[in-house]
Amino acid sequence: MKEYRDKPTKFAEPTEAEVKARTKRNIALAAGLLLFVILVFVTMVSRGELPNAV
Repeated sequence: MKEYRDKPTKFAEPTEAEVKARTKRNIALAAGLLLFVILVFVTMVSRGELPNAV
């Protein structure tokens, strides 16, 4: 089956500013997810609802 469109041959190379912005965004996302996980863990511990580890 033939592809109905041409496959791209030229890709845009990100600039240095775009790479730095992407890195900062990824770090911010990772930090936000880590804080959320810590918040959920602290909430579970404070309520005494931790699942049995063993």
